[in-house]
Amino acid sequence: MLECQSLVENLSPFVDTKRPKRFSDASAASDSTTTTCLFSNAVMGYPELPEEPNSDLDKSVLCRICVRLPDGRRVQRNFLKTESVQLLWSFCYSQIDQSVRNKPFKLFQAIPGYYKNLYYGSYTSFEQSGLANSLISLTWM
Repeated sequence: MLECQSLVENLSPFVDTKRPKRFSDASAASDSTTTTCLFSNAVMGYPELPEEPNSDLDKSVLCRICVRLPDGRRVQRNFLKTESVQLLWSFCYSQIDQSVRNKPFKLFQAIPGYYKNLYYGSYTSFEQSGLANSLISLTWM
């Protein structure tokens, strides 16, 4: 079985490094004193998680996502509907215990009658993906 680190090293040439402009390294370096992120996730390759949008914003631009974690906890967070679904992985990674952060996980949306797997490679927004105001489950792979 491959070690996680060697797997990441082997896959790194194939990783798409294009990110939305607001996640660019140049702007992060120049505005390092004003950018606030909840955690550093550069090791896992997830985008930086911006501060949670204020719940006083218009409800037409916000969506609330609830995530059921493997330990039974449920955590919720507001996102802008226009934000990338990839931020969901960043949020989930920030919520799992330090002792199990090296374990790979997957996300799915339980819909009556079937479930919908979520893929990190999707560059859609919460609104486009249909995930706005939904319950997501996290399981270990």
